[in-house]
Amino acid sequence: MRVGITGTPGTGKSTVSQRLDGDVLDISRFLKENGIGESVEEEISVSREKLREEIPEPEGRQILDGHLSHLLDLDRCIVLRTRPDTLRERLEKRDYGREKIEENIEAEAMDLVLSEAVELQEKVYEVDTTDKDPSEVKKQVSRFIQTGEERYGNVDWTEWI
Repeated sequence: MRVGITGTPGTGKSTVSQRLDGDVLDISRFLKENGIGESVEEEISVSREKLREEIPEPEGRQILDGHLSHLLDLDRCIVLRTRPDTLRERLEKRDYGREKIEENIEAEAMDLVLSEAVELQEKVYEVDTTDKDPSEVKKQVSRFIQTGEERYGNVDWTEWI
């Protein structure tokens, strides 16, 4: 089974992925280590086709950690969301530049990752991580992985646009 944990940078993808059962593949790290794609402002730019060619097929449960995971063929797609003001704080702690922070906040407010995921995936589950402990998010995500019961469209950041 292939599970993607996606979302805007700073939403908790790696934190949640590391708590789940399965082999975790950090997509950005994999691409960097294997010289795949182009490095643009500390991030990797790669086509969907190239991504699909290069990411290895799972032998068991594979957890794909990264904001590109929803571009792959998945059995389950989890989109993590975070309120823009909280996201700003998290990205500032990572020393992101002002322009990069604004770009990511805008993407989050406009549901860009969720919109792409819903368009590309059959099973999508959205979780607002803003005020949740990682163990609580893990429980929600684990339940979705088991049941496949979709839930999305319940997070709305339009007041931030």
